[in-house]
Amino acid sequence: MVAAAMARRMFGIKDLFTSLNVLAGAVAVCLCVDGRPFAAGVAVMLGYLFGDVPDGWVARKLGSSNKFGSEFDAIADHVSHVVAPAAILYSVYARAAPLPTLWGRQALAAALASLVILLPTIRHARNAVVHVEYPGVWVGLPRTVLGFAVVGYALSTLAPRAPGGLWLGVVVIPILCVATLTTWPFANHRLQRQHFPIVRFLIGATFVTHYGALLIAPRFAFDILFFWMMGYILFAFLALSREERQSFKRATEAALRASA
Repeated sequence: MVAAAMARRMFGIKDLFTSLNVLAGAVAVCLCVDGRPFAAGVAVMLGYLFGDVPDGWVARKLGSSNKFGSEFDAIADHVSHVVAPAAILYSVYARAAPLPTLWGRQALAAALASLVILLPTIRHARNAVVHVEYPGVWVGLPRTVLGFAVVGYALSTLAPRAPGGLWLGVVVIPILCVATLTTWPFANHRLQRQHFPIVRFLIGATFVTHYGALLIAPRFAFDILFFWMMGYILFAFLALSREERQSFKRATEAALRASA
């Protein structure tokens, strides 16, 4: 009875939305098993839109934020934005990687998918131990951005036609995975700036163009997603001043020394 009462106090309306996010990731993995990576990508993005986006807003409006919700959200993100994208990547490369043998394609696909899971998992554990508190900044490439970049690349129409074809992903994806383990600063949506209206516009444009394309021209929706994710990866640091980057570096170094 006590355990049931505690569970009811911990699990609230906000967590129903988080559940949608993690269930979308689970559905995506199942769709990959059925050989439907594009549908899996759609499931991941719908889970983000209807689960991950509103859960924090609902928690704030209802005043129901708690440690359980934070931990549940982190685990849900890991399933939907790390494991599911890795499954999508494997499904695409095992079928279409530019290698002549099935076992070669499967080995390459498994290696890339393993990196997508392994390095963000190490990042999550590291950040739990080396806790850097800096307003408006993530430490290392966020796993959600990595996951969406992976999904965008794997399901894009242009990737196979780019110079090098899918071999380009063999270079780009490991670099992005390693970026999750760095202490590079990545400005997030909580950063307040005079140019914040521009940031709001870019975030809105990302949502409108990607989800709009899913409705109108789904073939190109993931090309658009990859474009926006790479734009963030390459230019997010511009939202921070030189002084802030230096201050962030000092905070990170201090946290690393404290955890040693």
